[in-house]
Amino acid sequence: LSESKESLGFAGKYIMSSLGFFIDEKEEYLDLVLKTFGKKFPTTHEFSDFARSTIKHGSPIEEPDEILLAWMEREELLFRALEKYIVQEKLEKGFGKKGMDVDDFIQFSLSVQNRRKSRAGFAFETHLSKIFDAHKIKYSKGKITEMNKKPDFIFPDIKEYHNADFDNSLLTLLGVKTTAKDRWRQVLSEAAKISNKHLITLEPSISKKQTDEMR
Repeated sequence: LSESKESLGFAGKYIMSSLGFFIDEKEEYLDLVLKTFGKKFPTTHEFSDFARSTIKHGSPIEEPDEILLAWMEREELLFRALEKYIVQEKLEKGFGKKGMDVDDFIQFSLSVQNRRKSRAGFAFETHLSKIFDAHKIKYSKGKITEMNKKPDFIFPDIKEYHNADFDNSLLTLLGVKTTAKDRWRQVLSEAAKISNKHLITLEPSISKKQTDEMR
């Protein structure tokens, strides 16, 4: 792999990362990221917008699958470049007054991990929204259904969901999970009016046993 000239692609990099192998990407975009945001993390929406602006090829209408993966892969590359820069700077300064405070280190480490997880999920939802917008698809994002549940996407929208006269068979739910694992179960209780739930995930390693369980 180290001598290969081919790109692993989003799925390949995801699998390698889950196995504990981290791909050292080129930092060709670091200067652009620092020039745009400085030495700090921007909001997820700002960063996702920025990532999409660096992709000049593809169409969300003609190639929605390809452009979605391109957006996600580019944002991951840009984020890791910025994260590496900020984390290295923190490591050089050390933790706490004497530079070796264990509690400060653990707190910082947890913040890095939590940011990675939450950012990827928000980015996935944001990029999907842009594809739906391009196709002029009506939807509601993160709106409340029963028991204060908030499905990722309801189609056509939350008003029709709560409209007693609207045909329930025309309602659709889409759960968005970067990884499925056991988290796919969360969509089961998110909209009582919709019997068939839809799920989109970036995880490429779902087994037949798991899809049988989902079914």
